[in-house]
Amino acid sequence: MKAGQTGSEKREGYIYGIDGLRAVAVLMVFAYHLRLPFAKGGLLGVTVFFVISGFLITRILITELENTHTINLKNFWIRRMRRLLPAVLTMLPVLIFVTAIFNRVLFTKACSDLLSVLLGYNNWWQIFNNVSYFENAGAPSPLTHCWSLAIEAQFYLVYPLLLIFLSKLRNKKKKMMIVTILLAFVSVILMGVLFDPAKDPSRAYYGTDTRVFSLLFGSFLAFVTQDGRLERKVAGLIRESVGVLSFAGLLCMMAAIDGYSSFLYRGGQALASLLALFVILAVLNKRSVLGRVLSILPLKWIGERSYGIYLWHYPIILLLSGGKKASWWIGLIAILLTFLAAGFSYRFIETPIRHGVIRKNLDIIRREPRTRRERKRQIRFLRRGLKMTAFVLIVGVSSILCVALVPRKSVLSNKEELEAQADQAKAKQTDSEGEESKSRKEMTDEELLADLDLLLMGDSIALGASDEFYAAFPNSICDAAVSRYTTESFDLYDSYVNEKGWAGDGVIFALGSNGLLYDSLGTMREKLGPDMPFFVFTARAPYTTWETSNNEEIYEFTDSTDNTYLIDWYGVSEGHAEYFDADETHLTEEGAKAYVECIKEEVLKVYKEE
Repeated sequence: MKAGQTGSEKREGYIYGIDGLRAVAVLMVFAYHLRLPFAKGGLLGVTVFFVISGFLITRILITELENTHTINLKNFWIRRMRRLLPAVLTMLPVLIFVTAIFNRVLFTKACSDLLSVLLGYNNWWQIFNNVSYFENAGAPSPLTHCWSLAIEAQFYLVYPLLLIFLSKLRNKKKKMMIVTILLAFVSVILMGVLFDPAKDPSRAYYGTDTRVFSLLFGSFLAFVTQDGRLERKVAGLIRESVGVLSFAGLLCMMAAIDGYSSFLYRGGQALASLLALFVILAVLNKRSVLGRVLSILPLKWIGERSYGIYLWHYPIILLLSGGKKASWWIGLIAILLTFLAAGFSYRFIETPIRHGVIRKNLDIIRREPRTRRERKRQIRFLRRGLKMTAFVLIVGVSSILCVALVPRKSVLSNKEELEAQADQAKAKQTDSEGEESKSRKEMTDEELLADLDLLLMGDSIALGASDEFYAAFPNSICDAAVSRYTTESFDLYDSYVNEKGWAGDGVIFALGSNGLLYDSLGTMREKLGPDMPFFVFTARAPYTTWETSNNEEIYEFTDSTDNTYLIDWYGVSEGHAEYFDADETHLTEEGAKAYVECIKEEVLKVYKEE
């Protein structure tokens, strides 16, 4: 920097507010993973990251195209790798060591995701190797959040190639803009089309094709603001007002919209992307009040380290909380450790490598010394380089040895046993279909339960209690399956009524642990008609974000709906660790007995009154 040159002159291209917007985004993602009540839609912070990345990267690519009429792909990709990989390669060995010692389940899951994170295809790994209910039981993988890094890496790989191709055509800028916005809208449509609330939404959530619209919206903004015409045409006050309203709208969406809402897949993510665009457009004005507010020192500090904070926060939260909602002091420790790790990474690893410290040190070591002082300096850098190389080798080899030699530990050890129970349940279900009801006059409790023809629709939790269920209800049906969603109950019930001619005494709804209820309860109640008893289980799924909301809805629904009865498994199982396997969700033998006992008690109350 020349004498007398100010910091603002040095950073003339700096956009006030971008760091602050990054900070808000990463803090909301952090709060979402801590399950804080004011961040129900905090996952939209990732959407904001995508928009910012698309905008900034495309500005760089456009400038290079204008100056050189091409893009130096090698240099571009090397710069991107220098920006992304050092922090990842710092976090991964630490994660492997710590989980190998303190949490073997997280270690096992991290090892399975390791290669996909390093090679930038983690999002597709999660889609094509859709982790079963067994592997998802308990805390998720500590590398699950790396899906977003994979999408950005894929965008950096493909989008420059597209721009190079389009730059060969006439009216290249116009064609680049048209293709960019068309691809963005195709991506928005794909997200809506591929989302099915009755199925696992991971295909729509993790897909590059269904999420790239946020990056492309940012790219489009880079094109339309490149020459400054838009800023000159639209009055600063208007842009400022729209920016403030958009920022408020983003905060409202992040605070109020449930992360599993269908709205997010059917336009909500696109709306959040557009709001982020208007915020960026507002802060492009150097006189922007919003930009100045978002540039205050704490937000600027967090924003500059937002990448490291994003990388470190999720593994730290899982290690401290085990994947369940954490107490306030655990959350505070997670915040402090994350900021320390991210600050260290930014100061000593990311920034030096991004500024070419490795190449500079190599140049000093290779240079022929002209003086004794230069020779001493060269030796000092050589020793430092050897120490760093030895350290990196030790860490790398140790990580590889951990991955190769440390025994794995799955969340559930009885996967085969549960699958065998599924086969037995189907056989018993077939046997029970031909049995006829007896007269219920003067029956004992056992005789009444044996005579009832109930249909239990459940997931793998109910599946673990199927033997106990058939022992108590030999004339009933237990149709339970792994990874069953609540909305799958509609077709399941219709198949029994329409194809098998089932016309039993009542339905037991034992779902709600694998996702939101959506409209399942109301729809099932309509299908059953007013006369058939409907029993609804509360959910015990402590590692999910929907346990509380589902149970609240179940309590309200059963209390306000006629001929609908609550089986409060959540309340009954509270404080009974002996009922559950290591994941605190699936049942032990004692838990299966307690589970079926809940059904028996509520069923007897209802049918004894008839």
